[in-house]
Amino acid sequence: MSETESQKLYNVAKTKGLLSKKEYIKFKGTGKHTLKFIKDEMFGGTNYRTRQPEKKMRYTFEEGGVEKSYETAVFKKDDNQNETQEPSNFVQQMNPFSYGDTIIAEYTPIEGTPKGFINVSEDIPTIQDDNEDPGILEEI
Repeated sequence: MSETESQKLYNVAKTKGLLSKKEYIKFKGTGKHTLKFIKDEMFGGTNYRTRQPEKKMRYTFEEGGVEKSYETAVFKKDDNQNETQEPSNFVQQMNPFSYGDTIIAEYTPIEGTPKGFINVSEDIPTIQDDNEDPGILEEI
């Protein structure tokens, strides 16, 4: 069986190393993700529900040595699904973090609804001093 034109084009691009596969982060049902914040950039996108144009933010993180992306709306929607000027929850949660920071992100369901959100927190390393007396906390 002979190759299609698409297959030929693809194979040439693959041989020359011209293919770039983007890895995306899937949060729902995947537990906690430890991510290093690499960059963010705003771009014009399309709302997947309404098919209307909207401003989006593409975040690039590193997870387990692999660069991955996450895209979200920049602004919240009103009841008619129109963009407001209030930043979305994810954009607000990312505000305290700078490039290079390590964060923990996890999908959190909203009880009683089919909806949820991504909860972002700082990855604070736990340091325990072996010489520390655990009884000292009881005195405070």
